Amino acid sequence: MNSPQLILKRMGVLNCTPNSFSDGGDIHSTESFEKKMASFGHLESLDIGAESSAPMNESISWKTEWERLIPFLPLLKSFSGVLSFDTYHPETMEEILKYYLNNGFDHELIWNDISGKFDGFAKEFLSMSPRFSYVFCHNLAPKRELSGRHMDYVDPDLCLESLRDYFTPHKLPQVIFDPCLGFSKTYEQNWSILEEFGALQKMVGHSRWLLGFSRKSFLRKKFNLTLTDRDELDRIHGEVLKKISLKGEVWIRTHRPELLEI
Repeated sequence: MNSPQLILKRMGVLNCTPNSFSDGGDIHSTESFEKKMASFGHLESLDIGAESSAPMNESISWKTEWERLIPFLPLLKSFSGVLSFDTYHPETMEEILKYYLNNGFDHELIWNDISGKFDGFAKEFLSMSPRFSYVFCHNLAPKRELSGRHMDYVDPDLCLESLRDYFTPHKLPQVIFDPCLGFSKTYEQNWSILEEFGALQKMVGHSRWLLGFSRKSFLRKKFNLTLTDRDELDRIHGEVLKKISLKGEVWIRTHRPELLEI
């Protein structure tokens, strides 16, 4: 996995939602949020989300998402790394920015937008500061509000060339590309992208990427595990990462960043 050009960064997942598919909604209070943060130790980034994107869950409004986030935002002031927010709602990100600016935050910010819609607000977000980055994801849902219905929009002919054509027009320094494993993809396509990830990076010619397949269903399926097998899933996640060819700046989004040997 390692190469002289590789810069790996850990992004710890904090889901502030009662119906998280991957962690059972284990953050129910500010106390549990702080406990989870402490368990991560020192890492490069936190990725905070308040809506589950699992296909079996109903989408929520941006107002509900924002109300879920509010109690936890003051706790982030003490974190020394990059703050990432996992939302496809521009309105939620706008409220986060207001809070950030009005409360003396000076963290680097990442908008982790699963929608795959690099639209006007995303560009406006990037224009606000060179310390802001935007995650552009491969999600084939046609509208932002359908982001969580991504498995209704799968391209059976998805290949590296189509991913190259999807990502290449958005090669900007502040943009991080995410193949969005588990989104709009078959089981076979997810594994093919992982196995050929180095070739995809070379083909696109961009230096900033994110990989997030911690506890995803295609990982569980391959190793015949369930969501209750979290310790084994997290161990296997680390083992799979070691076998992937990576280069450039790569953010690893994971539920157990303390287990990654980087």
